Amino acid sequence: MEIKKQPMTSATHSEFTLEALRQIAPSAFTEVRGADGELTQKVDFKVLRELLGDAIADADEESFGFQWVGKQEAKRAAAEPTRQTLRPVVDDSVDWDTTENLYIEGDNLEVLKLLQRAYLGKVKMIYIDPPYNTGNDFVYEDDFAMSGEEMDEAMGNVDEKGNRLRRNLDSNPRYHSDWCSMIYSRLLVARTLLANDGVIFISIDDNEVHHLRKICDEVFGVGNFVTEIAWRRTDNQPNIGKIARVKEYILIYAKNSADYSLGRLSLSEKARAEYRYSDAKGSFRRGILLDKTRGRKFYPKQTKLGNILNGPWMVSEEIFDKLDANDEIYWTESGDGQPYKKIYLKENKGQIPSDFWGIEFGTNQRGSLEVEDLFKQRIFDFPKPVSLLCNLINVGVSNFGDDSLILDFFSGSATTAHAVMQLNAEDGGKRKYICVQLPEETPEGSEARKAGYNTICEIGKERIRRAGKKIKEEAGLMGQDLDTGFRVFRTDLSNMKEVYFKPAKLQQQDLFAQVDSVKADRSELDLLFGCMVDWGVELSYPLRTEEVNGKHLHIVNEGALVACFDKEISVEAVSRIAELKPLRVIFREECFATDADKLNIYEKFKQFCGWNDEEVYKRIHVL
Repeated sequence: MEIKKQPMTSATHSEFTLEALRQIAPSAFTEVRGADGELTQKVDFKVLRELLGDAIADADEESFGFQWVGKQEAKRAAAEPTRQTLRPVVDDSVDWDTTENLYIEGDNLEVLKLLQRAYLGKVKMIYIDPPYNTGNDFVYEDDFAMSGEEMDEAMGNVDEKGNRLRRNLDSNPRYHSDWCSMIYSRLLVARTLLANDGVIFISIDDNEVHHLRKICDEVFGVGNFVTEIAWRRTDNQPNIGKIARVKEYILIYAKNSADYSLGRLSLSEKARAEYRYSDAKGSFRRGILLDKTRGRKFYPKQTKLGNILNGPWMVSEEIFDKLDANDEIYWTESGDGQPYKKIYLKENKGQIPSDFWGIEFGTNQRGSLEVEDLFKQRIFDFPKPVSLLCNLINVGVSNFGDDSLILDFFSGSATTAHAVMQLNAEDGGKRKYICVQLPEETPEGSEARKAGYNTICEIGKERIRRAGKKIKEEAGLMGQDLDTGFRVFRTDLSNMKEVYFKPAKLQQQDLFAQVDSVKADRSELDLLFGCMVDWGVELSYPLRTEEVNGKHLHIVNEGALVACFDKEISVEAVSRIAELKPLRVIFREECFATDADKLNIYEKFKQFCGWNDEEVYKRIHVL
């Protein structure tokens, strides 16, 4: 099915449908060159079927495009549902009851899937700094093309705990393929979280930038490519190797380029210095009105020194006279007295970003010093500088207001969280972040391990605590309402026993022994947040507990969800829940001694809330 060139008539229904499909699934479109040499786009129905969850093509069915060993397995990995859940870790959190920020420990592919229901289309900006595949930094392994046993035998990639971790050495015959599969599956899922007017920034270096461009072109669509920024990462030049490598890249892709517009950067010191003139209206710089190269208007104007200038002018005579009448022309007092337009600093909206960022945006050395200053020792190598992330956030979300949600699923030392807090302190914003990090172990004998930080997650969480405290202290009274807290979650297997998923497989003699389908080690908060994940309730919603007649009610966002996990439920508790007009209610199976008790409670909700049978069975959930 080809997409025709736009005719000079109103669009047909099929054209509207195809355009809508292109916005939802850009990777399902491919370019073909016709006999006339013109490029057109057509739907690749095989890819579309895969995106819709239909059968994924086998390797021998793959056609032309950017291909690598394991690509189809990566698609399957992205499409497969997960049985993992998120368990709250209150003790590691800061301001648990009031914060809107999240820090999640676990494999980011699983976490992204778990976030889909609650955060689908809600993330305004994603920033990631994935492993660069330098040979020692790649620890994500997803078993894309081989079974776990085959991978164990071939590459020894599973540790004694069964974790899918190993280093991706260049001796590995699938050196680039494994990295491509890793990033591809994660980007496929991450794209669903982006808002239609959202944007993603990806840091990368020479090792995989060429592959990453092709992958992003497929995932986000070639037309949604914004730019590739070259960033000078170091403030010195090493004199080793054949050529000094001093730059990295930041790829920028929009979710939908038609809806997205980049923000602007704050003026540099050099640019601000140009506003060296002033009048009653404020500081201004000079703008050229008389230009022999670009000017196209000719008319005579007498300067304050009495000279007559005929042009060529950059503006019409009408506009010139209006500027002069409003005292918006600066007349020089030397030479021929040439006039200039006054361009006021207060009217400047910032400067558009370029595709080259120098050391004024921060360097790796500066990033290392920032972390070292917080911890009083060096415990993390080459973190990104806070200034770099602050500028990216200004470019990424400044057009969306100050309450945007920012996601970083390769969080590392948590520079993104640090930058979000810093910007909020500077401009009073309410930006929120979700940071995700694999609990990768710090090296034996490293300074981090000696200091008691056994995983990267422990470093990231402690950095946020220390940075938040410092930022709040420096902000003084202005920082009283600043959110420097975060809720911590860890991935784990489901809260439910296997019987919950496959009750039909239970043997008759086990029915009564396994009535309770919840695992014994799970707390009420585990169950509550497990349901929030499953039902798509945002994990940052305010949460409080209320006691009614000895029963404990967990109330999320004043009624988005209400849960009671006590072994019995009372009419008074049901009445109080009904007063909250909840969207969803959760009970334990143990609340009801018999099915009759359960039906009685359902009838109470119908009576108190005015729900019909369909609403009762839709809103009430029993674990």
